[in-house]
Amino acid sequence: MSTDRAITVLLGSLEAARARLTGIADGIESADAHRHLLRLVSAALELFVERADPLRPLPTVWMSPTRKFLGDSPDTIYTTIPVSAACRYRLTIDPGAARYVGVVAYGRETDGGAVRIVASANDHDLPRDPEGRFVVEIGAASGDGLVIDPSTFWVMVRQYFRQPYPDQPGSVRVERMDGVAPDTTPDPVALAAGIERAAAWVDAQVRADLALDAIIEDPTGRLTTDPTVVDHAALVSQFFPTPDVSYQGCRVELAPDQQLRVDVRPPACRYWSVSVMTPWLESLEGRVVAASINGERATPNPDGSYTVVIADGDPGVANWIPLRGYRRIQVAYRVLLGEAQPEPASYVVEPTIAN
Repeated sequence: MSTDRAITVLLGSLEAARARLTGIADGIESADAHRHLLRLVSAALELFVERADPLRPLPTVWMSPTRKFLGDSPDTIYTTIPVSAACRYRLTIDPGAARYVGVVAYGRETDGGAVRIVASANDHDLPRDPEGRFVVEIGAASGDGLVIDPSTFWVMVRQYFRQPYPDQPGSVRVERMDGVAPDTTPDPVALAAGIERAAAWVDAQVRADLALDAIIEDPTGRLTTDPTVVDHAALVSQFFPTPDVSYQGCRVELAPDQQLRVDVRPPACRYWSVSVMTPWLESLEGRVVAASINGERATPNPDGSYTVVIADGDPGVANWIPLRGYRRIQVAYRVLLGEAQPEPASYVVEPTIAN
């Protein structure tokens, strides 16, 4: 395929993805949906075109205050590196103020197929250099710190923070251990293939957003399914799991006079949080007021449980997440390195109690 044809495919894929963004009530929801699509395009061009070559690997920071998707945690910085089992790499991670650092290698058997975990490690296992940075050697040999196989295409670094941007964020650096690829002109075939993969990824992520929204329970316990979304399991497999985190969640549409009360009793763990997302699985804007409540910022109830209230107006409770004007939301409850399986969270829609 030529690069000209690949650009045509990308534009067609964007139009197909835009057409999937249905059920939009007004101009604000339309803007929210279209911003989400543009954020996916922004990430896709880095992940599959500009920073996609495992011979010349460059880290990509997936999410930021202005680029969110895939149910991101606002307390986490996600960084991916393209890798190949034919190469060896050294990954150097400065954790900054991170409360947790985890590294996961992902593979798939076919382009666009289901994602699986090939290997993983966290800061319990990762060696440090004299400056306190984590150093991970990645390759297919049994002596490598993170052993990958021919299906592996990305390595992801997760860093969890109390608040990632006020805190010292740290950094991720990668280098080839087996030689350096030279600078050169763009390869038309490789560039066209990258553009085509970017187009397919954007469309797959939009379909995965819709599929996950269709199968997450609402607070009444009902499972809603959309007959126009096929093969939920395959679509949700576009997401990138980690063995260190347990997830729960719900979705809800709140009337102006309603709020959502979330009650959780986390087990002993490294980190837990309740976060609020848009219908497109983007954490809410959090540059002024946090879009999540986590274990280091939360105030417990007398019995050791926690109550988080999600509402437009201040409900007069310690653990409040403002809605910012959203009515349709997704809620995620995460527990990181829990010493026991988390108890099910409780989600209750109730009348607003404005303070």
